[in-house]
Amino acid sequence: MTKTERLKRMLNPRRVVWVGGRSMGAAIEYMRANRFRGEALVVNPRQGQIAGLTCVSAPAELPWVPDLAVLVVPKDAVCETAAALSEHGCGAAICISSGFSESEGGTERQAELIASAGAMPVIGPNCPGVANFLDGAAFMMDHFGEHAPTRGAAVISNGGAYLSDLGCADRSQPIAYSIGLGNQAMVSIADMLDVVLDDPRVTVVNIYFEGISDVVRLSAAAAKAAARRIPVVAVKGGRSQAGARAARSHTASLSGDAEIASALFRRFGWIEAATPSEAIETIKMLSFTAIPAGNRTGFVTSSGSYAVLGGDVAERVGLEMPPTTERATGALEAALPEYVGPANPLDISDAHGWPLEDQRPIYEAFFRDPYDLAVEVMCYPPEGGWDMSTWDATTTAFADARGEASAAFVNTLPEALPRAARERMIALGVAPLQGLEDGLRAAASAARYGAVRDALAPEAMHLPAPPRQPTGIRQITEAEAKERLRAIGVEAPALWVVDAAGAPPKVSHPCAIKAIAPGLLHKSEANAVTLDVPPSRLAPEIRAMRERLAAQGLTAEGFLVEEMIPGAVAELLIGLRRIPDLGVALTLAIGGVAVELMDDTATVMSPASREEIETSLRSLRLFPLLDGYRGRPTAAISAALDTIEALATFVLGRPEIVELEINPLILTVERAIVADAVLAEALEDAP
Repeated sequence: MTKTERLKRMLNPRRVVWVGGRSMGAAIEYMRANRFRGEALVVNPRQGQIAGLTCVSAPAELPWVPDLAVLVVPKDAVCETAAALSEHGCGAAICISSGFSESEGGTERQAELIASAGAMPVIGPNCPGVANFLDGAAFMMDHFGEHAPTRGAAVISNGGAYLSDLGCADRSQPIAYSIGLGNQAMVSIADMLDVVLDDPRVTVVNIYFEGISDVVRLSAAAAKAAARRIPVVAVKGGRSQAGARAARSHTASLSGDAEIASALFRRFGWIEAATPSEAIETIKMLSFTAIPAGNRTGFVTSSGSYAVLGGDVAERVGLEMPPTTERATGALEAALPEYVGPANPLDISDAHGWPLEDQRPIYEAFFRDPYDLAVEVMCYPPEGGWDMSTWDATTTAFADARGEASAAFVNTLPEALPRAARERMIALGVAPLQGLEDGLRAAASAARYGAVRDALAPEAMHLPAPPRQPTGIRQITEAEAKERLRAIGVEAPALWVVDAAGAPPKVSHPCAIKAIAPGLLHKSEANAVTLDVPPSRLAPEIRAMRERLAAQGLTAEGFLVEEMIPGAVAELLIGLRRIPDLGVALTLAIGGVAVELMDDTATVMSPASREEIETSLRSLRLFPLLDGYRGRPTAAISAALDTIEALATFVLGRPEIVELEINPLILTVERAIVADAVLAEALEDAP
């Protein structure tokens, strides 16, 4: 049986053994409460029965081979227990026990667990457990909500708190699977994503990442999700393993771990949510109504305040609310109260209190205009408050009239939407979203996903094997770096290397002077760059620079003299970093000394298509400076893209390169020229 087959059987086992003591009682009761109908026993040499289950003294005494074992034993007993279960033929195990790689001194114990388990895949260690609510198979060491959906979201998480938040919230979220992976010693997020995508009852997958690993398999699973048209909602918490290890010494490191993770998610076509609350609402939006084909939104409310506040949020999160057309305007004027005008967002005012048959013409008139998404923003009264019938009437009229549009009701306050109202909306095909900001973000995320879903290319999502962390790094001189770049067709200015005591070259044009000093990355900060130096001033300017550096305790090994580039229109920063466990990240920014102040970067994972690179470049806030802003000359954007593609291919083809930064890439109206290059390589003895 393959690992994947074992994991599928683990999610819906016929025979389960719990290994541990009386502390498992509540977990066993939770298993029963979730309708488990298979056989279950306990391994415990000191007890005859725990929580109503018969105990045997050792795995070898089990009368059958378990599909799943749940280990809740002291850390020092885990490896011996796993070995005995594996020898007995157990299909898979969940290791709840802690004290492994997450704690000091536990790394060797975790390696021993992997060896002891053999072919038996182990979830964890240090995990909360796994539940399949679709089939009534819950094996978790805490209460993670009561769920009995026929379809819904598979939630996969490093830890238990996130699963608890999503599982125990009272928001009608359809949780199909709750999978806590802990340390991912033998089973990764990628493994479980691949498994749950084979269940046709899964409508969406939600993943909470603390660290990102197994990127090759993760990219293959992402391609599978895209091919099967299953949306994935990703939440990234903390600092990724890659980001924690990434070099931060230079400006190409402006894109930190969060930006790298976001670039990875964008490559996969995944939706990124910032919080558990936003993830819940996004799951609902993707599960209870059709996924919108675009972001053209018809927005209806019963309050001027909601029209203003909601309209502000809707626009900020990317929903387009076009004005009503003449086709709808005339009919709206006839149907609305006389003091209310047709608009989008539409405020129906106190027509909200009219009987259902009087409200229908308003919604029917409004939805004469075609929309991808219909949104109604109001706030239901709490249970036991005002009569809900008027809210029920307006949501029914809204649902009936919206035509082919996807539909969402957004309750302005997250806690005030009663369960009965939510269930009625779900039956009408309307996603009941809770919280103005989270709800509209969820709707906008679904719209963006729907707009690109058909264009996702699964074959382009596969990533190559990432590098390991190098044991050491050596810096290549700028002169040598530029020589290598010229060899691949990248343009760089003519340059001369002058040793510390040497005479400057004989030139007939203005030049730049740069100091060559070990460890000096930000030359401008040390006043180690002088521009537009005429030929007659080269020798005195070199002497002056040597003296300035000496005053700072720096010694120049030599100086670069480079021709100045005439006709500069704009500058770019191009950064390529090889990130352990992930791959090569390409970062783009407007270049120059102020790049760190602007906080205006775009990051994609390489390899990336020219279209992806150009889209990222155009996403920069300062991109208009390249594109003829206010009558300025237009920079050679095509030449810039040619250079960026060449640089990315160069780095991808040379696994020894750790980092390449170009800052700036000078753009004229016709050319793209590398003015400064930083190149770092792994030492030859790096693994």
